[in-house]
Amino acid sequence: MNGIIIAVFVFIVVLLALAGVTFSLVMESMSRKQKFETRISGATTDNQKQTIIMGDQISLAKVVSRTDLVKTQAANVIGVDLQQADAYPIKWWLVPPLSLGVSWVVVWLATKSIGFTSILYVLGWPVIWFIITKVMFIWFNNKRNAKLLAQFPDALGTIVRCVRVGIPIGEALRTVARDAPEPTKLEFDILADKVQIGIPVDVALRELSERVKVTEYQFFATAITLQMRSGGAITHTLETLADVIRKRVGLKARGYALTSEARTSSMILAVLPFLTGGALFFMNRSYILLLFYTKSGQACLGGAILMLCIGLGIIQFMISNVLK
Repeated sequence: MNGIIIAVFVFIVVLLALAGVTFSLVMESMSRKQKFETRISGATTDNQKQTIIMGDQISLAKVVSRTDLVKTQAANVIGVDLQQADAYPIKWWLVPPLSLGVSWVVVWLATKSIGFTSILYVLGWPVIWFIITKVMFIWFNNKRNAKLLAQFPDALGTIVRCVRVGIPIGEALRTVARDAPEPTKLEFDILADKVQIGIPVDVALRELSERVKVTEYQFFATAITLQMRSGGAITHTLETLADVIRKRVGLKARGYALTSEARTSSMILAVLPFLTGGALFFMNRSYILLLFYTKSGQACLGGAILMLCIGLGIIQFMISNVLK
């Protein structure tokens, strides 16, 4: 009974923390909207005062407020990339509650198999919730970055062809934004819009590389920036970069092909217990129901599911490290 009370208390504390984070984000969004409306109102109001610009130094350094810095650091702790959060398959704020439910199932299975109910709910539940949440966000980021990397050579090829026929670099970026698939289309669309409104190309490319966090995009930004400052043939550099990326993507695809046997084996091992259990349910129902209605059966079932999940996680971790 005490273990259940403690578990409910921890659950309420976590929900209150999530509600606090959501409330702070909503309030900050409303504050930004109010500031934006104030600036628009000030810009459109007829003002007879003469605008005097003191000094001629303009800084292009990116200014980050303390609130944004704290929010970014807090998001990085659980793996959220706020700059790419809009591109996640689901809303990022839905992931913590979902992982909270999954972690509760894991802890419940652990208590059925090894006991220690109070310790697992008080200490194990927050740790498992944090791990599952971070893994989900890392998976989202890696999946999107893999798509960006696979589509990047074609985007570079489009830029090279446009530059060779005399099209300016800004229009070449707009061409990529118009013809490329998602998510490359979104990133280059943002880049082309910034260049169109007057932001220097090198500054826009720096922001692109910081937002995407893919090494090849950083190479691309550096190459374009150096070419604009010192001159030279940018087409040869971009062609070389595109060729290198294609080779890396091809090597990764070859790695997936070589590890297909291990991945197929892991899927078969994951499905086989459920198929066997379903067959036993129809052949000898009283025999299989011992796993659900007896204490020792629940312990065996919980331990088997936990070991199965751990084994699949280890296999996936080994395959991912090999492909890197």
